[in-house]
Amino acid sequence: MVKGCRILPTNQKISAANGTDIPLLGYTTVPAKIGKQRIEVMGFVTEHIDVPYLGIDFLTDYDAKWDFRKKEVTIAGVSHPLLSRGSSQTWIRRIVLSDDVTIPPMSQMNVGTKVIFGSPSSERQLHDQRGDDMNVWATDAHEVVRGVLVARTLLPDRASEVPVELFNVTDRPVTLKSRVVLGNLERLNAYSAQSPTPPRQQAPADLESKIIDEMMNKVDSSVPDEYKVKLSQLLLRNSAAFSKDELDLGFTDLVMHRIDTGDARSVRQQLRRCPPAHLDVIDQHLQDMQRQGIIEPCQSP
Repeated sequence: MVKGCRILPTNQKISAANGTDIPLLGYTTVPAKIGKQRIEVMGFVTEHIDVPYLGIDFLTDYDAKWDFRKKEVTIAGVSHPLLSRGSSQTWIRRIVLSDDVTIPPMSQMNVGTKVIFGSPSSERQLHDQRGDDMNVWATDAHEVVRGVLVARTLLPDRASEVPVELFNVTDRPVTLKSRVVLGNLERLNAYSAQSPTPPRQQAPADLESKIIDEMMNKVDSSVPDEYKVKLSQLLLRNSAAFSKDELDLGFTDLVMHRIDTGDARSVRQQLRRCPPAHLDVIDQHLQDMQRQGIIEPCQSP
């Protein structure tokens, strides 16, 4: 919007609805039109907001008058109809790449990003609903382009120099251009470091020993004792790699699994009916899988 305009320096400070500083490039004057009326708009320039906002200074300079009964606004003596326009914006903050980056094959990389602020009213509403001063934001883990994933990461509450981790799971380098949208940010609940956290469940030491003993018993008798000792020590050092029971499952979040249905849309069906005698068993399975982190509650089509 300011291409070709001379941007002058400024010491003015602006901030988002919750007080986050928004860096300014300066200020400039931009020619504009409202209907057939030509005007000039002087305002601040920032890389972190992608839509223009006309403030009190503009309305005062052009002697703006709002007539809600007639549904019109008068600017510099010219009347313009007021039109209602719905907004489809569903995000409050999003992140974009600061510079071009090339991610090597089968590797991860921390990249610099900038925060783009959405509607001030939506951010202010979120701040009012939360009623706190703790601003903790995070990316959601998803695929940016084919084979390039964004890791779920806690981010500092600032507008620029925000580090985000990307993964390239392909066998070729992938180049992303600056200003590419890496995803939306979500506000998280912040808890004090003093808050008690439930201890992670661990299998008893005797259970680990029992499992390792069972594996050692399967070693061929012709193997010398010194190698058996080394093998036993190796198994003990890596005991976390072995499942302790049927609910002790491992997982990875480095690769996103997708089911390609082509042009066919997903189908939403009613819940399948189950015999009453099976309901208790189903509930127990769901509780076990939720406790192990295999599934989580959700609401989606």
